[in-house]
Amino acid sequence: MEDKTVAPNKVITLSYQLEIEGKETPAWFARPMKVSFLLGRDPLMPIIEQAIVGAKEGEEITVTIPPEQAYGPYDKNLVQEISLDQLKNPDQVKEGEYYQEVTPTGRQLMFLVIAKKDGKVVADFNHPAAGHNVIMKIKIDEVREATAMDFAACDMRNCGSG
Repeated sequence: MEDKTVAPNKVITLSYQLEIEGKETPAWFARPMKVSFLLGRDPLMPIIEQAIVGAKEGEEITVTIPPEQAYGPYDKNLVQEISLDQLKNPDQVKEGEYYQEVTPTGRQLMFLVIAKKDGKVVADFNHPAAGHNVIMKIKIDEVREATAMDFAACDMRNCGSG
């Protein structure tokens, strides 16, 4: 019978969900995700790797990721006043909500609307998790031995860190 313990050179499939500690988590940030990787070969945050090594298939783990390893500190310089006429959809700007659009150059623009008045908006361009711990709820869905094809696919992705 195959050992279902998370260890290097095994393919791990896990489901996870993120939360922001101490504040409401936007739905787009908290949506459930699933990922597979070759442990010890594919890139993975060390704090997550340390938390899952030794866990068994089916086990659930909660990891608290500090701001400096997640989205960094809150930067008050990223709160800026901008003119509403610079935005494609100024009618969609609502205080306390996130506004987003794609710029003419194809860049994603997103910010939290702090205030809106006199044709201007106070926009917070910090990531919602900046300055906060990120809580990662993990479930180990599958642990299996890596095959030659798994190693080859990993090499094709230029892996080697982790």
